[in-house]
Amino acid sequence: MTTTNTRSNRNTLFRVFFTLFIDFFGFGLIAPVLPFVFSMDETGLFQDSFPPETLTFLYGIVIGGYSLGALFGSPILGMVSDWKGRRKILMFANLMSGSAYLLAGFGIYWVSFWFIFAGRLMSGVLGTTLNTVQAALADVSDDKNKAKNFGLTGVAFGLGFVSGVGCMVLLSSFEWFSYELAFVLGGLLNFCNIFYIKFFFPETLQTKAPVRKISWLTGIRNAQKAFIYPSFRLIFMVIFMLTIALAFFSQFFQFYLIEVFEYNVQQVGLIFMYIGVLIAVSQGVLLRPIANRLLPVNILKWSIPFFGLSFLLILLPKSTMMLYMVLPIMIFFQGITFPSSLAVVSNLADDAIQGEVIGINQAIQSLCNALPAILFGAAVGINVRFPMWFGAGCCLVAWVILLRFMKTKK
Repeated sequence: MTTTNTRSNRNTLFRVFFTLFIDFFGFGLIAPVLPFVFSMDETGLFQDSFPPETLTFLYGIVIGGYSLGALFGSPILGMVSDWKGRRKILMFANLMSGSAYLLAGFGIYWVSFWFIFAGRLMSGVLGTTLNTVQAALADVSDDKNKAKNFGLTGVAFGLGFVSGVGCMVLLSSFEWFSYELAFVLGGLLNFCNIFYIKFFFPETLQTKAPVRKISWLTGIRNAQKAFIYPSFRLIFMVIFMLTIALAFFSQFFQFYLIEVFEYNVQQVGLIFMYIGVLIAVSQGVLLRPIANRLLPVNILKWSIPFFGLSFLLILLPKSTMMLYMVLPIMIFFQGITFPSSLAVVSNLADDAIQGEVIGINQAIQSLCNALPAILFGAAVGINVRFPMWFGAGCCLVAWVILLRFMKTKK
């Protein structure tokens, strides 16, 4: 690779990073707020409208609504980006995501559950950018550096999320702060991102795929493809188990903090900031030397069992200090596991179908993110420790399947 091409790819990687940074900044503004919208105490909006046992379930429906929407919309955006280009799809997705943030913000202002749900569902269907960005990263990566380049998404998430949460924590200290303000600001960031992509984001797609018929059922079919195609079946089963474990934990960890540690919105925001920093460090600093020495599949062989053990370690701390000491273990193994699993999938695919295959991966992740919130939200209301035990069990299953996958590739 020439020096010019290397410099061009680095510039592209930075612009991909900044696009995701802005996107995750907006998400960081709203993530700590949503659990308190559905809180059972005086900070909640719906405590007078629904019985207490229903509020956690409704929160799960809202969280699952985004993921369910992404299950239908994300693969379509990925496929269209294969023949329309990455830039156009990213601009469209940011426009839809910004509009969806505003719709959910109006729902909070009007104390309307259905407007909040519609906003999150719309954001998932039409506003998901991650799979298109990952396809852009695949466009400018080779087999050796895919894992560490995909790790940029974690860095962007970590730094963007930390910045958004930090902004939310700062704003929440003022009396005039309101939940809907976080959503409005998130929407405005998406609109600003459109202009950045328009003028600064280069088109990375070099080989356009032929136009194919698309359907809103593409996501469901993609999820089926993941388990039907022999070359992808086992690794997608690994990703399924890992993702459903992490999804269940991340979606309901706030309730664990609220019940066990009695955290308020600022304290939840601060621990989210801490997690974001850990993600950025693990995927931006620690992943690269590991990825330079080990193949992605070999990373997974060692990282998955330790990732599973880390779920159980979260149950041990009885103080905030101990919790802050244990969390880096989980985040480190999460930070090297997920980019490596995506790299394994991407390396199995031809260049012309990177967007589709990453869309399949996103469909699996969307399905996993939707299921815990919708199916197990009530279980969290009963026992907030359940997601940790569930996560550890899923990782054990994922590791066994991975060992089978490695045998088939020998």
